Amino acid sequence: MIKNYFKTACRNLNKYRLYTCIHVTGLAIAVAACLLIFLFVHDELTYDQHHEHYDHIARITTTLHTPEADDASLATSPCLLADALLSKYPEVEAAVRMESSSLTVRYDGDLISEPDFYKADQRIFSVFSHPIIAGTKSRALTDPNCVMLTEQMARKYFDTPQRAIGKTLVTGNQPLRVTAVIADPPTNSDIRVAGLLSASFSDVTSWMEDDFSVYTFVRFKKQVTLPDFEQKIQQLAVQYIQPELDAQGATGYHVSFSVEALADVHFSQGKLMDTPKGNRKFNYVFSLLALFILAIALLNYINLSTAKASERGKEVGVRKVSGARPLQLVGQFMIESFLLIGLAWVTAIGLVLLAIPYVNQLLRTDLSFHWQDHAVFLAGTFMLTTFLTSLYPAFVLAGYRPMDVLKGNRKIQPTGMLLRKGIVVFQFGIAIILLIGTLVVYQQVRHITHPDQPFTINQVVSIRVPTDSVNRGTVNGFYEALHQLPEVQAITAGNGVQGTDIAKSTTLGSSNGEQRHLFANYFFIDPDFVPFFHVQLVEGRNLSDSLPTDRESAFLVNEAFVSAMGWPSAIGQRLEAFGRKGEVVGVVKNFYYQSMHNLVEPLVMVYHTDAPWFISIRISPTDLPTVKAVWEDLFPNKVFDYTFLDDAYAAQYRKDTTTMYLFSCFTLLAILISCLGLYGLVALMTASRTKEIGIRKVLGASISGIVTMLSKDFVKPVLIAIVIASPIAWWVMDKWLEDFAYRIAIQWWMFAVAGLAAVVIALLTVSGQAIRAAMANPVDSLRDE
Repeated sequence: MIKNYFKTACRNLNKYRLYTCIHVTGLAIAVAACLLIFLFVHDELTYDQHHEHYDHIARITTTLHTPEADDASLATSPCLLADALLSKYPEVEAAVRMESSSLTVRYDGDLISEPDFYKADQRIFSVFSHPIIAGTKSRALTDPNCVMLTEQMARKYFDTPQRAIGKTLVTGNQPLRVTAVIADPPTNSDIRVAGLLSASFSDVTSWMEDDFSVYTFVRFKKQVTLPDFEQKIQQLAVQYIQPELDAQGATGYHVSFSVEALADVHFSQGKLMDTPKGNRKFNYVFSLLALFILAIALLNYINLSTAKASERGKEVGVRKVSGARPLQLVGQFMIESFLLIGLAWVTAIGLVLLAIPYVNQLLRTDLSFHWQDHAVFLAGTFMLTTFLTSLYPAFVLAGYRPMDVLKGNRKIQPTGMLLRKGIVVFQFGIAIILLIGTLVVYQQVRHITHPDQPFTINQVVSIRVPTDSVNRGTVNGFYEALHQLPEVQAITAGNGVQGTDIAKSTTLGSSNGEQRHLFANYFFIDPDFVPFFHVQLVEGRNLSDSLPTDRESAFLVNEAFVSAMGWPSAIGQRLEAFGRKGEVVGVVKNFYYQSMHNLVEPLVMVYHTDAPWFISIRISPTDLPTVKAVWEDLFPNKVFDYTFLDDAYAAQYRKDTTTMYLFSCFTLLAILISCLGLYGLVALMTASRTKEIGIRKVLGASISGIVTMLSKDFVKPVLIAIVIASPIAWWVMDKWLEDFAYRIAIQWWMFAVAGLAAVVIALLTVSGQAIRAAMANPVDSLRDE
């Protein structure tokens, strides 16, 4: 019997090839989208879980509280914290500190910059799991000038991990002996280690002297309540850090510590000196959208299956008259659905394999699909989709009364039509929400990536120059050499504008007779900065080389700083910071030097008196080799490290651009699958009204009149969907825009465009079937009467 079911199912799938293709296409696209989102979300939610005791590991972060309550949260912590945690808290099994570093490796005559190295000591193996591939970990980081490489690094420089052991890695500063090779950490590691450098932190004696330069991780003996432990370790800040702050005259300042579970570190937000982070909201939103797409496809299958039921009615009647029981018919139709959905899943997995490289490029991930890794999820989802899609159509078909269907008296029940139209409303409602969302996201991303501001960064190259004592004297020569190049249109030197390495400090001033301690960002610039970036002065003057006092006592501030201080006029106001005492000589118009997700922060600009960290030039990209040649002449042992500022600033909005692209993709998928559902409803309605249409034509109805009559019924669900979806879309996108300090207003035309597009798409979907039904020969439809 089962064999007969399969034969019959295959015969029916082949007979209705168009509907089989529609079913497979819709389900395959939806399942593929769902699987891709699952792979991404699973990758995000399992960050750092490859460590053996990840659920016992936590990170300690620091918050510096200021008198003005403009606190600074840091991902790092004091160097002495790890030792104190290990010695004073019995629940701590091990503690390790890691300091971010970078290497310049000389290899085959080239200089290669390797950024993902960390200084650590032997205790790192007591906290994290780093499997050894070659060498031994017993004393791998004990001796000075030693390095542990990942397998990828070992193969890059020594061909094999075994050959790397005992060899010397030639760096710009000193040779490093390779003591061990560790396995490459997974890509879903928050700290992506390329190598570990041996380090001794024993020379640090003060809690404040290292400017909180290390990441501190602890491993507990057993799971602890993190808020309780966090409360306990605040005593360390009171006992050790507060006396040092008081001794420095930092009145009103204090430090607190926070404890984050390792599994939550990847989603930690708003901390300085942190690694790139994920976004839980992003995961939840797109997981929900994937489920909506899958739901649309499943409902679409149900709609199309019941729409085609009229053509299977006589088959059911004959089978029942021949003695088939209802459960046998249910089994027949469920096997048919099983085959069709199985074919859709096979197609979906093929689409996933094809799409993964593009998804990895878009999301900057390294996803891979191995069915055995997710067998439970795949099997469960397959069975669920098969059950949900096949059960209702099977019972509908099996429930036909044989006498009615054989006489042609089967009527479509109003409740059935209401359900099917409700499905279309749901499908188009989701599509309209996504369409409105796409318009809002596009306008917002355009707003933040093309701001109307007095700050020009086009064709600006920022070059990081050496700051060590050996090369510091050559920096001025490099600056002068660039200044002489005809290809260089303009030049300026300083720190801060690159968006990284921005200095922060408390600025002492007065407002309304009260002493103020304002925590502000600092740029160290030269007089060329303002004209170079076309920054607008709204009050006062620029820094000047003709006034020697400007080097030590002149301050430029932005409008945000003036507003925070509450000054009616800033010129002449006294300030003190970074060992400088002087007055404000100019106020610049606010410009966006950080992400527009946040308000423009108070900014102070002073003359750089030390060697600059960066030299910025305005130059055509085609002329950059000329600059590189000058660099290699003056700094033969340093990597030419440069950044195009427009690319650096655009990188701040990469996630927003990705969101826009994904919204567009989901919108297209939802519209495509919704149109298939509407097509199914059209097929059902036209089939059920074939004789009515024939009678109307006999009585003189025109083709346009019949098309209008049919289209009107199909457009109504879309109009209802517009009414329902519009307020939901407004609420959802208004919540999304709350993440931006500078946001667009949601305009009425966005709803009008989305609604009009939905109606036009629906009419195009309906018109083909409606015209075909209206042009049919009435003799054929009335032949049985």
